[in-house]
Amino acid sequence: MEHFRQIHFIGIGGIGISALAYLALAEGKKVAGSDVTDSALLEDLRQNGARISIGHNKKNVTDDVELVIYTEAINPESNPEYQETKKREIPVLSYFEALGQISQTKKTIAVVGTHGKTTTTAMLGLALMESGLDPTVIVGSKVREFNGRNIYIGSGDLLVAEGCEYRRSFLSLDPFGVILLNCEAEHLDYYKNEADYIKAYIELIEKIPSKGFLVANMDNENVRKIADYCAGQVIPVQAKDVDRLKLKLNVLGDFNQLNAVHAYKAAEALEAGLDDIQNALENFEGTWRRMELKGEFNGAPLIDDYGHHPTEVFLTLRAIKEKYPKKRLVCVFQPHQYSRTHLLVEEFKGAFKFADKVIIPDIYEARDSEADKAEINAEKLAEIIRQNHPDAVWGKGLDHTYDLLKDEVKSTDILVTMGAGNIGDLADRLAAS
Repeated sequence: MEHFRQIHFIGIGGIGISALAYLALAEGKKVAGSDVTDSALLEDLRQNGARISIGHNKKNVTDDVELVIYTEAINPESNPEYQETKKREIPVLSYFEALGQISQTKKTIAVVGTHGKTTTTAMLGLALMESGLDPTVIVGSKVREFNGRNIYIGSGDLLVAEGCEYRRSFLSLDPFGVILLNCEAEHLDYYKNEADYIKAYIELIEKIPSKGFLVANMDNENVRKIADYCAGQVIPVQAKDVDRLKLKLNVLGDFNQLNAVHAYKAAEALEAGLDDIQNALENFEGTWRRMELKGEFNGAPLIDDYGHHPTEVFLTLRAIKEKYPKKRLVCVFQPHQYSRTHLLVEEFKGAFKFADKVIIPDIYEARDSEADKAEINAEKLAEIIRQNHPDAVWGKGLDHTYDLLKDEVKSTDILVTMGAGNIGDLADRLAAS
Protein backbone atom coordinates (compact mmCIF):
# COMPACT_ATOMS: atom_id res chain seq x y z
CA MET A 1 0.00 0.00 0.00
CA GLU A 2 3.01 2.29 0.44
CA HIS A 3 2.95 3.41 -3.22
CA PHE A 4 -0.64 4.71 -3.14
CA ARG A 5 -2.09 7.80 -1.49
CA GLN A 6 -5.85 7.24 -1.97
CA ILE A 7 -7.27 3.78 -1.19
CA HIS A 8 -10.86 2.58 -1.39
CA PHE A 9 -11.93 -0.45 0.65
CA ILE A 10 -14.95 -2.50 -0.46
CA GLY A 11 -16.49 -4.05 2.65
CA ILE A 12 -14.45 -1.80 4.94
CA GLY A 13 -16.44 -2.87 8.01
CA GLY A 14 -15.14 -6.45 7.86
CA ILE A 15 -13.16 -7.58 10.89
CA GLY A 16 -10.07 -8.24 8.75
CA ILE A 17 -10.10 -5.58 6.07
CA SER A 18 -10.85 -2.78 8.55
CA ALA A 19 -7.44 -3.43 10.11
CA LEU A 20 -5.78 -2.48 6.82
CA ALA A 21 -7.90 0.67 6.71
CA TYR A 22 -6.57 1.64 10.15
CA LEU A 23 -3.04 0.93 8.95
CA ALA A 24 -3.49 3.10 5.86
CA LEU A 25 -4.86 5.94 8.00
CA ALA A 26 -1.89 5.66 10.35
CA GLU A 27 0.41 6.03 7.35
CA GLY A 28 -1.30 9.30 6.40
CA LYS A 29 -3.19 8.01 3.38
CA LYS A 30 -6.65 9.08 2.30
CA VAL A 31 -9.07 6.27 3.05
CA ALA A 32 -12.59 5.70 1.77
CA GLY A 33 -14.76 2.63 1.94
CA SER A 34 -18.21 1.14 1.76
CA ASP A 35 -20.24 -1.52 3.49
CA VAL A 36 -23.83 -2.72 3.51
CA THR A 37 -24.61 -1.73 7.11
CA ASP A 38 -23.26 0.76 9.61
CA SER A 39 -21.48 -0.30 12.79
CA ALA A 40 -19.49 0.99 15.76
CA LEU A 41 -16.32 -0.05 13.93
CA LEU A 42 -17.24 2.11 10.94
CA GLU A 43 -17.98 5.04 13.22
CA ASP A 44 -14.52 4.69 14.74
CA LEU A 45 -12.99 4.70 11.27
CA ARG A 46 -14.96 7.88 10.48
CA GLN A 47 -13.64 9.51 13.62
CA ASN A 48 -10.13 8.71 12.42
CA GLY A 49 -10.63 10.34 9.02
CA ALA A 50 -12.08 7.66 6.75
CA ARG A 51 -14.91 8.57 4.36
CA ILE A 52 -17.56 5.86 4.71
CA SER A 53 -20.47 5.09 2.38
CA ILE A 54 -23.30 2.76 3.37
CA GLY A 55 -24.32 0.58 0.44
CA HIS A 56 -22.33 -0.49 -2.59
CA ASN A 57 -22.46 1.86 -5.58
CA LYS A 58 -20.03 2.40 -8.44
CA LYS A 59 -20.07 6.12 -7.60
CA ASN A 60 -18.24 5.29 -4.36
CA VAL A 61 -15.14 4.64 -6.48
CA THR A 62 -14.22 8.28 -6.98
CA ASP A 63 -11.89 9.67 -9.63
CA ASP A 64 -8.98 10.07 -7.21
CA VAL A 65 -8.89 6.41 -6.11
CA GLU A 66 -5.48 4.85 -6.84
CA LEU A 67 -5.95 1.40 -5.27
CA VAL A 68 -8.96 -0.74 -4.32
CA ILE A 69 -8.87 -3.44 -1.65
CA TYR A 70 -11.89 -5.72 -1.28
CA THR A 71 -13.12 -8.31 1.17
CA GLU A 72 -13.68 -11.89 0.00
CA ALA A 73 -17.18 -11.59 1.47
CA ILE A 74 -18.36 -9.77 -1.68
CA ASN A 75 -19.20 -11.39 -5.00
CA PRO A 76 -16.86 -9.71 -7.50
CA GLU A 77 -19.09 -10.66 -10.41
CA SER A 78 -22.02 -8.65 -9.09
CA ASN A 79 -20.48 -5.98 -6.87
CA PRO A 80 -20.82 -2.62 -8.69
CA GLU A 81 -17.72 -1.12 -7.08
CA TYR A 82 -15.52 -4.06 -8.02
CA GLN A 83 -16.89 -3.99 -11.56
CA GLU A 84 -16.23 -0.24 -11.82
CA THR A 85 -12.69 -0.81 -10.55
CA LYS A 86 -11.97 -3.39 -13.24
CA LYS A 87 -13.61 -1.23 -15.93
CA ARG A 88 -11.32 1.69 -15.09
CA GLU A 89 -8.29 -0.59 -14.70
CA ILE A 90 -7.57 0.61 -11.17
CA PRO A 91 -5.13 -1.66 -9.30
CA VAL A 92 -7.12 -4.04 -7.10
CA LEU A 93 -6.18 -6.48 -4.34
CA SER A 94 -8.15 -8.81 -2.12
CA TYR A 95 -7.71 -8.33 1.62
CA PHE A 96 -5.40 -11.33 1.82
CA GLU A 97 -3.37 -10.24 -1.21
CA ALA A 98 -2.83 -6.85 0.43
CA LEU A 99 -1.95 -8.46 3.75
CA GLY A 100 0.47 -10.72 1.89
CA GLN A 101 2.24 -7.72 0.38
CA ILE A 102 2.59 -6.18 3.83
CA SER A 103 3.99 -9.45 5.17
CA GLN A 104 6.78 -9.26 2.59
CA THR A 105 8.05 -6.09 4.29
CA LYS A 106 8.03 -7.60 7.79
CA LYS A 107 9.29 -10.62 9.71
CA THR A 108 5.90 -12.31 9.71
CA ILE A 109 4.50 -14.86 12.15
CA ALA A 110 1.30 -16.45 10.85
CA VAL A 111 -1.13 -18.06 13.28
CA VAL A 112 -3.19 -20.76 11.60
CA GLY A 113 -5.40 -23.75 12.34
CA THR A 114 -9.02 -24.82 12.24
CA HIS A 115 -9.78 -23.05 15.51
CA GLY A 116 -8.07 -20.97 18.20
CA LYS A 117 -6.37 -18.57 15.77
CA THR A 118 -7.83 -15.31 17.03
CA THR A 119 -7.07 -15.84 20.71
CA THR A 120 -3.57 -17.15 20.02
CA THR A 121 -2.77 -14.24 17.68
CA ALA A 122 -3.78 -11.77 20.37
CA MET A 123 -1.80 -13.68 23.01
CA LEU A 124 1.38 -13.72 20.94
CA GLY A 125 0.99 -10.07 19.99
CA LEU A 126 0.59 -9.02 23.62
CA ALA A 127 3.57 -11.11 24.72
CA LEU A 128 5.80 -9.44 22.13
CA MET A 129 4.46 -6.02 23.07
CA GLU A 130 5.16 -6.68 26.76
CA SER A 131 8.74 -7.58 25.83
CA GLY A 132 9.26 -4.28 24.02
CA LEU A 133 9.51 -5.81 20.54
CA ASP A 134 6.67 -3.53 19.38
CA PRO A 135 5.13 -5.75 16.65
CA THR A 136 2.29 -4.92 14.33
CA VAL A 137 -0.57 -7.32 15.12
CA ILE A 138 -3.59 -8.01 12.91
CA VAL A 139 -6.26 -10.19 14.50
CA GLY A 140 -9.78 -11.28 13.56
CA SER A 141 -11.46 -9.68 16.56
CA LYS A 142 -11.42 -6.58 18.70
CA VAL A 143 -8.91 -6.62 21.55
CA ARG A 144 -9.18 -4.47 24.67
CA GLU A 145 -5.42 -3.92 24.82
CA PHE A 146 -5.51 -2.63 21.23
CA ASN A 147 -7.90 0.15 22.30
CA GLY A 148 -10.81 -2.07 21.30
CA ARG A 149 -9.55 -2.43 17.72
CA ASN A 150 -8.44 -5.40 15.64
CA ILE A 151 -4.96 -4.04 15.00
CA TYR A 152 -1.98 -2.81 16.95
CA ILE A 153 0.48 -0.81 14.85
CA GLY A 154 4.01 -1.13 16.15
CA SER A 155 7.32 0.30 15.01
CA GLY A 156 9.27 -2.97 15.09
CA ASP A 157 10.01 -5.33 12.23
CA LEU A 158 7.61 -8.07 13.40
CA LEU A 159 4.14 -8.73 12.00
CA VAL A 160 1.81 -11.17 13.77
CA ALA A 161 -1.11 -12.04 11.53
CA GLU A 162 -4.06 -14.40 11.80
CA GLY A 163 -4.14 -16.53 8.67
CA CYS A 164 -7.34 -17.84 7.10
CA GLU A 165 -7.29 -21.17 5.28
CA TYR A 166 -10.51 -20.57 3.32
CA ARG A 167 -9.71 -20.64 -0.43
CA ARG A 168 -6.06 -21.07 0.59
CA SER A 169 -6.01 -17.38 1.50
CA PHE A 170 -3.13 -17.78 3.97
CA LEU A 171 -0.84 -18.68 1.08
CA SER A 172 -0.65 -14.94 0.32
CA LEU A 173 1.42 -14.56 3.48
CA ASP A 174 5.21 -14.70 3.48
CA PRO A 175 5.91 -16.27 6.88
CA PHE A 176 9.17 -16.44 8.80
CA GLY A 177 7.37 -18.43 11.46
CA VAL A 178 4.04 -20.22 11.78
CA ILE A 179 1.96 -21.34 14.74
CA LEU A 180 -0.10 -24.37 13.68
CA LEU A 181 -2.71 -25.03 16.37
CA ASN A 182 -4.71 -27.90 14.87
CA CYS A 183 -5.98 -29.21 11.55
CA GLU A 184 -9.46 -30.69 11.18
CA ALA A 185 -11.55 -30.90 8.03
CA GLU A 186 -13.30 -27.56 7.46
CA HIS A 187 -14.54 -25.35 4.59
CA LEU A 188 -15.54 -28.42 2.61
CA ASP A 189 -17.63 -26.19 0.36
CA TYR A 190 -14.25 -25.19 -1.12
CA TYR A 191 -11.86 -28.05 -0.34
CA LYS A 192 -12.39 -31.35 -2.15
CA ASN A 193 -11.82 -33.41 1.00
CA GLU A 194 -9.70 -33.53 4.15
CA ALA A 195 -6.59 -34.45 2.16
CA ASP A 196 -6.98 -31.31 0.05
CA TYR A 197 -7.44 -29.27 3.24
CA ILE A 198 -4.22 -30.71 4.70
CA LYS A 199 -2.38 -30.03 1.44
CA ALA A 200 -3.11 -26.30 1.77
CA TYR A 201 -1.38 -26.26 5.16
CA ILE A 202 1.58 -28.16 3.72
CA GLU A 203 1.89 -25.50 1.01
CA LEU A 204 2.02 -22.82 3.71
CA ILE A 205 4.55 -24.66 5.86
CA GLU A 206 6.80 -25.17 2.82
CA LYS A 207 7.13 -21.36 2.63
CA ILE A 208 8.91 -21.20 6.00
CA PRO A 209 12.66 -20.48 5.40
CA SER A 210 15.41 -22.65 6.85
CA LYS A 211 16.10 -20.00 9.50
CA GLY A 212 12.43 -19.79 10.42
CA PHE A 213 10.31 -21.93 12.73
CA LEU A 214 7.07 -23.83 13.14
CA VAL A 215 5.35 -24.09 16.52
CA ALA A 216 3.23 -27.20 16.08
CA ASN A 217 0.61 -29.01 18.14
CA MET A 218 2.13 -32.48 17.99
CA ASP A 219 -0.86 -34.04 19.74
CA ASN A 220 -2.77 -33.51 16.50
CA GLU A 221 -2.24 -36.28 13.92
CA ASN A 222 -2.68 -34.03 10.89
CA VAL A 223 -0.31 -31.43 12.33
CA ARG A 224 2.38 -34.09 12.74
CA LYS A 225 2.07 -34.96 9.05
CA ILE A 226 2.26 -31.30 8.04
CA ALA A 227 5.27 -30.56 10.27
CA ASP A 228 7.42 -32.98 8.26
CA TYR A 229 7.43 -30.44 5.42
CA CYS A 230 9.02 -27.63 7.47
CA ALA A 231 12.55 -26.67 6.40
CA GLY A 232 13.05 -24.61 9.55
CA GLN A 233 13.03 -25.46 13.25
CA VAL A 234 10.01 -27.43 14.45
CA ILE A 235 9.06 -26.44 18.00
CA PRO A 236 6.67 -29.06 19.41
CA VAL A 237 3.74 -28.34 21.69
CA GLN A 238 1.97 -31.05 23.67
CA ALA A 239 -0.64 -31.11 26.42
CA LYS A 240 2.05 -31.95 28.98
CA ASP A 241 3.55 -28.48 28.35
CA VAL A 242 0.48 -26.95 30.01
CA ASP A 243 1.39 -28.65 33.31
CA ARG A 244 5.03 -27.70 32.91
CA LEU A 245 4.41 -23.98 32.38
CA LYS A 246 1.56 -23.69 34.91
CA LEU A 247 0.22 -20.43 33.46
CA LYS A 248 -2.53 -18.84 35.55
CA LEU A 249 -4.82 -17.55 32.80
CA ASN A 250 -7.90 -15.37 33.05
CA VAL A 251 -9.48 -17.00 30.01
CA LEU A 252 -11.40 -20.26 30.45
CA GLY A 253 -10.76 -23.69 28.99
CA ASP A 254 -8.06 -26.31 28.55
CA PHE A 255 -7.88 -25.32 24.88
CA ASN A 256 -6.92 -21.77 25.86
CA GLN A 257 -4.17 -23.18 28.07
CA LEU A 258 -2.86 -24.95 24.98
CA ASN A 259 -3.27 -21.79 22.87
CA ALA A 260 -1.19 -19.94 25.46
CA VAL A 261 1.59 -22.53 25.29
CA HIS A 262 1.78 -22.07 21.51
CA ALA A 263 2.03 -18.29 21.96
CA TYR A 264 4.62 -18.72 24.73
CA LYS A 265 6.89 -20.91 22.60
CA ALA A 266 6.62 -18.64 19.56
CA ALA A 267 7.45 -15.57 21.66
CA GLU A 268 10.38 -17.45 23.22
CA ALA A 269 11.66 -18.32 19.73
CA LEU A 270 11.56 -14.60 18.92
CA GLU A 271 13.71 -13.93 22.02
CA ALA A 272 11.03 -12.22 24.08
CA GLY A 273 11.66 -12.15 27.83
CA LEU A 274 10.12 -15.14 29.61
CA ASP A 275 8.77 -13.07 32.51
CA ASP A 276 7.25 -10.63 30.02
CA ILE A 277 5.61 -13.47 28.10
CA GLN A 278 4.12 -14.92 31.28
CA ASN A 279 2.84 -11.55 32.49
CA ALA A 280 1.16 -10.80 29.16
CA LEU A 281 -0.52 -14.19 28.92
CA GLU A 282 -1.74 -14.19 32.52
CA ASN A 283 -3.16 -10.65 32.25
CA PHE A 284 -4.95 -11.32 28.95
CA GLU A 285 -8.73 -11.13 29.37
CA GLY A 286 -9.85 -12.43 26.01
CA THR A 287 -11.18 -10.91 22.78
CA TRP A 288 -14.54 -9.82 21.45
CA ARG A 289 -16.99 -12.71 20.95
CA ARG A 290 -14.62 -15.34 22.34
CA MET A 291 -16.41 -16.50 25.50
CA GLU A 292 -17.20 -12.84 26.09
CA LEU A 293 -19.28 -12.09 29.18
CA LYS A 294 -21.88 -9.68 27.80
CA GLY A 295 -23.84 -9.09 30.99
CA GLU A 296 -27.01 -10.76 32.22
CA PHE A 297 -30.41 -11.82 30.91
CA ASN A 298 -33.22 -12.59 33.38
CA GLY A 299 -30.53 -12.60 36.06
CA ALA A 300 -28.47 -15.28 34.30
CA PRO A 301 -24.90 -14.62 33.13
CA LEU A 302 -24.84 -14.14 29.32
CA ILE A 303 -21.81 -15.35 27.35
CA ASP A 304 -21.39 -14.74 23.61
CA ASP A 305 -19.00 -16.79 21.50
CA TYR A 306 -17.93 -16.97 17.85
CA GLY A 307 -17.50 -20.77 17.83
CA HIS A 308 -19.14 -22.49 14.87
CA HIS A 309 -17.11 -25.66 14.18
CA PRO A 310 -18.33 -28.73 16.16
CA THR A 311 -15.03 -29.04 18.01
CA GLU A 312 -15.14 -25.37 19.02
CA VAL A 313 -18.71 -25.77 20.24
CA PHE A 314 -17.89 -28.86 22.29
CA LEU A 315 -14.76 -27.41 23.92
CA THR A 316 -16.30 -24.01 24.62
CA LEU A 317 -19.41 -25.46 26.26
CA ARG A 318 -17.26 -27.83 28.31
CA ALA A 319 -15.13 -24.93 29.56
CA ILE A 320 -18.22 -22.90 30.51
CA LYS A 321 -19.81 -25.88 32.26
CA GLU A 322 -16.60 -26.42 34.24
CA LYS A 323 -16.74 -22.76 35.31
CA TYR A 324 -20.44 -22.92 36.24
CA PRO A 325 -21.00 -26.59 37.20
CA LYS A 326 -24.17 -26.01 39.20
CA LYS A 327 -25.95 -23.85 36.65
CA ARG A 328 -28.24 -25.13 33.89
CA LEU A 329 -26.57 -24.25 30.60
CA VAL A 330 -28.88 -22.93 27.88
CA CYS A 331 -27.12 -22.73 24.49
CA VAL A 332 -28.49 -20.80 21.51
CA PHE A 333 -26.46 -21.96 18.54
CA GLN A 334 -26.70 -20.45 15.06
CA PRO A 335 -24.93 -22.67 12.50
CA HIS A 336 -22.86 -20.81 9.91
CA GLN A 337 -23.53 -21.91 6.31
CA TYR A 338 -25.95 -24.57 5.15
CA SER A 339 -23.14 -26.39 3.36
CA ARG A 340 -20.92 -26.59 6.46
CA THR A 341 -23.86 -27.69 8.60
CA HIS A 342 -24.79 -30.49 6.21
CA LEU A 343 -21.21 -31.71 5.75
CA LEU A 344 -20.47 -31.71 9.51
CA VAL A 345 -23.89 -32.83 10.75
CA GLU A 346 -22.56 -36.08 12.27
CA GLU A 347 -20.04 -34.07 14.32
CA PHE A 348 -22.75 -31.66 15.47
CA LYS A 349 -24.71 -34.57 16.97
CA GLY A 350 -22.29 -34.81 19.89
CA ALA A 351 -21.14 -31.20 20.10
CA PHE A 352 -23.72 -30.16 22.71
CA LYS A 353 -22.95 -32.72 25.41
CA PHE A 354 -22.39 -30.05 28.06
CA ALA A 355 -25.53 -28.00 27.31
CA ASP A 356 -28.72 -28.71 29.22
CA LYS A 357 -30.90 -27.10 26.56
CA VAL A 358 -30.10 -26.31 22.93
CA ILE A 359 -32.00 -23.86 20.75
CA ILE A 360 -31.25 -23.63 17.00
CA PRO A 361 -32.86 -20.36 15.82
CA ASP A 362 -31.88 -20.55 12.12
CA ILE A 363 -28.90 -21.23 9.87
CA TYR A 364 -26.87 -18.23 8.75
CA GLU A 365 -26.61 -18.20 4.97
CA ALA A 366 -23.18 -17.48 3.47
CA ARG A 367 -22.01 -18.59 0.04
CA ASP A 368 -24.78 -21.23 -0.01
CA SER A 369 -26.53 -22.56 -3.10
CA GLU A 370 -30.15 -23.62 -3.37
CA ALA A 371 -28.90 -27.22 -3.38
CA ASP A 372 -27.10 -26.60 -0.07
CA LYS A 373 -30.27 -25.18 1.47
CA ALA A 374 -32.29 -28.17 0.30
CA GLU A 375 -30.07 -30.56 2.28
CA ILE A 376 -30.55 -29.14 5.78
CA ASN A 377 -32.49 -26.55 7.79
CA ALA A 378 -32.62 -25.45 11.42
CA GLU A 379 -35.65 -27.60 12.26
CA LYS A 380 -34.02 -30.71 10.79
CA LEU A 381 -30.75 -29.99 12.60
CA ALA A 382 -32.59 -29.72 15.94
CA GLU A 383 -34.18 -33.12 15.25
CA ILE A 384 -30.76 -34.63 14.48
CA ILE A 385 -29.19 -33.18 17.64
CA ARG A 386 -32.10 -34.64 19.65
CA GLN A 387 -30.84 -38.11 18.74
CA ASN A 388 -27.97 -37.51 21.20
CA HIS A 389 -29.45 -34.72 23.31
CA PRO A 390 -32.76 -34.82 25.20
CA ASP A 391 -33.66 -31.15 24.85
CA ALA A 392 -32.88 -29.54 21.48
CA VAL A 393 -35.50 -27.36 19.79
CA TRP A 394 -35.93 -25.21 16.70
CA GLY A 395 -36.12 -21.52 17.66
CA LYS A 396 -38.01 -20.41 14.51
CA GLY A 397 -35.77 -17.40 13.91
CA LEU A 398 -33.92 -14.92 16.11
CA ASP A 399 -37.00 -12.91 17.10
CA HIS A 400 -38.99 -15.97 18.15
CA THR A 401 -35.93 -17.33 19.95
CA TYR A 402 -35.73 -14.10 21.93
CA ASP A 403 -39.35 -14.58 23.00
CA LEU A 404 -38.63 -18.21 23.96
CA LEU A 405 -35.72 -17.14 26.13
CA LYS A 406 -37.83 -14.63 28.07
CA ASP A 407 -39.78 -17.55 29.53
CA GLU A 408 -37.02 -20.17 29.44
CA VAL A 409 -34.06 -18.51 31.17
CA LYS A 410 -33.96 -18.25 34.96
CA SER A 411 -31.46 -16.56 37.26
CA THR A 412 -30.06 -20.00 38.16
CA ASP A 413 -29.05 -20.62 34.52
CA ILE A 414 -26.10 -19.65 32.33
CA LEU A 415 -27.05 -18.46 28.82
CA VAL A 416 -24.64 -18.92 25.90
CA THR A 417 -25.11 -17.57 22.37
CA MET A 418 -22.81 -19.07 19.74
CA GLY A 419 -22.11 -18.74 16.03
CA ALA A 420 -20.26 -16.79 13.34
CA GLY A 421 -23.32 -15.17 11.72
CA ASN A 422 -25.55 -12.45 13.17
CA ILE A 423 -26.23 -14.26 16.45
CA GLY A 424 -24.17 -11.53 18.11
CA ASP A 425 -27.06 -9.14 17.42
CA LEU A 426 -29.28 -11.37 19.55
CA ALA A 427 -26.65 -11.35 22.31
CA ASP A 428 -26.60 -7.54 22.24
CA ARG A 429 -30.41 -7.45 22.41
CA LEU A 430 -30.47 -9.89 25.32
CA ALA A 431 -27.79 -7.96 27.20
CA ALA A 432 -29.74 -4.71 26.75
CA SER A 433 -33.01 -6.20 28.06
